[in-house]
Amino acid sequence: MIRNLSCLLLLFLLTWCTGFHAAANHIVGGELQMKPSGATGNFEITLIQIWDQNNVVVSTPNVTGNRDPEATLYIYRKKDDRMMGEILATYVSVKSIQYQNKACAIIRSLNTSIGTYKGNIFLDPQKYNDPEGYYMVWERCCRNDDINNIVRPGDNGMVFYLEFPPVTVSNSSPEFLPPNGQYICSNRPFSMNMSATDEDGDELRYSLVTPYRGNTSPDDPYGTANVSNGYPLVTWARGISLSNVIPGSSPLSVGNTGMLTVNANKIGLYVFAIQCEEFRNGKKIGVVRRDFQLLVIDCNDDTPEKPVIMYDAKPVTEVEFCPEKTIELSTASAPGWAYQWQLNGLNIPGADDPSIMVKDSGSYSIIKSFVGKCSRDTASEMVRARFSDPIPAVISSDQNVLCPDARMNLSANGGNVASDLVIEWKKDDVILTSSAPVLSIGDAGTYMLKITNPADGCTGTDTTHIAEDSFDVVLPERTGVITGASVKLAPTISPPNLNYVYSWSPPEGMVSKDNVKEAVVAPQTDTQYTLSVTSENGCIAKDSTLVFVIEKIHIPTTFSPNNDGHNDTFKIIDSKNRIEEISIFNRWGEVIFHSKGYSEPWNGTYQNKPLPAGSYPYIIKAQLQQPVEGSVLLLK
Repeated sequence: MIRNLSCLLLLFLLTWCTGFHAAANHIVGGELQMKPSGATGNFEITLIQIWDQNNVVVSTPNVTGNRDPEATLYIYRKKDDRMMGEILATYVSVKSIQYQNKACAIIRSLNTSIGTYKGNIFLDPQKYNDPEGYYMVWERCCRNDDINNIVRPGDNGMVFYLEFPPVTVSNSSPEFLPPNGQYICSNRPFSMNMSATDEDGDELRYSLVTPYRGNTSPDDPYGTANVSNGYPLVTWARGISLSNVIPGSSPLSVGNTGMLTVNANKIGLYVFAIQCEEFRNGKKIGVVRRDFQLLVIDCNDDTPEKPVIMYDAKPVTEVEFCPEKTIELSTASAPGWAYQWQLNGLNIPGADDPSIMVKDSGSYSIIKSFVGKCSRDTASEMVRARFSDPIPAVISSDQNVLCPDARMNLSANGGNVASDLVIEWKKDDVILTSSAPVLSIGDAGTYMLKITNPADGCTGTDTTHIAEDSFDVVLPERTGVITGASVKLAPTISPPNLNYVYSWSPPEGMVSKDNVKEAVVAPQTDTQYTLSVTSENGCIAKDSTLVFVIEKIHIPTTFSPNNDGHNDTFKIIDSKNRIEEISIFNRWGEVIFHSKGYSEPWNGTYQNKPLPAGSYPYIIKAQLQQPVEGSVLLLK
């Protein structure tokens, strides 16, 4: 008999372990999300599971848990329920949900969290183009055994459902706001925000719908590709219908904004589904459903005194503060009270002190409850916190570039700043000494203006970048030109720019127009020419060059060194001393005369001896011209 008992015990443990592995009774709700990710056809899929954390068991080498490491989702075409593909979503993270009445949460062992799974998929636009769209599902069994408003809850699975348009329609699915950690006190009005947001700005419509039970079972707990049409719904318990999912003097309903309301009169655990339909230009393009549960409990009728929110020790209904600062909101405190702050109706994680530092705009409220007993809680009036209007701070100037060696003014608000405001100027993050509304500058850089109201610390800032329009014009220091000839003056300009404006002066001797980059001049006398280059920003750079005029060199063809005082030397007329070197040769090519420069003309001798009459070749090297080769005839 002991042996039989041992076998029965072993059989029980095996059965319990198998059932435990299959059960998903830790899942109390959730939904699907879908949004584009990168190139066309790529999507990120998110599976949200809302968990009763008390029932979650994470798998270890020695323990088989019920938190699935991954989940398979299936995609179907709406018009014929044809299976199109599947997505594998893997577990990513878990986050606790805050309860506003911690005493009741502790006494009732309420411990809720949000588990997130993610997966990515490419949906080929050529394949997913049916105008009726598609739907995506995830199935799992089983629900909690103690749900009160459906038949045989422990045998019921759950189906998370999302519809989406063809991939050719750019769209993100609506995303439900994370739920508050809340429960319902019987015979007391209750509300809960179940709204969604939509990145595309589409119209959202809400309704209560009957949850799906799906095609899973305790023996087959995981969803598979469904070849049948549709998904079975849960069966409501006796006396329950869609019109009174949670019964009471005011049954559960959802408004146009996604706000749930109910005044329940019967304690228990209730499951329901919120459907959010997405409309664009009056046409429905998507649907997402949230499966959820709410607990109705019999709360103690004791109610804490209503809390009052204060700022600077004074009750307030509205406060203004600077975006760059934080302010403290508070309420009266006592050892027997617990607190939970809310922003826009949602619990703020970790904000459970009598005071809170506010840095975001929105509507703040505080829920007060007893520490030691589960009773009704009470909420303060909403306090609207909004950002103060920013202090005007605008830098203006008559130009945004600075010419070299020039100055310009930067004005704070046009130079008109109230005397009770403090002005601070910075250049390249270095504080300047000036605190005047007009700042004179002579350097390029990044300038910042900060105007502060000392009364509340609010500031306004502006930044401007002043660039320097710097460029160089270079001409040769001097250039020569032979009398009657012309010369081109070609400047070097850096950096180059096709939009520069040129102006040459003076006009005397100008052959070309005076508004060209390279000028041609033919002065009669030595002249200093100046080029002025003007940029698009009105900045000017200049340089000058001296053009000196060189008279022609006159070379005689004969001379007669007979000492008669007339034409006795080979005299070359060179008024500007342009000759650099001269060589004279005999008929055999020997140099008989050589001179650097030509200060002493040749007298027809070689080694102090007169040369015979004849023709003597020469080479003359002079400035600004090619060497001159010729012959002079020596006469007797």
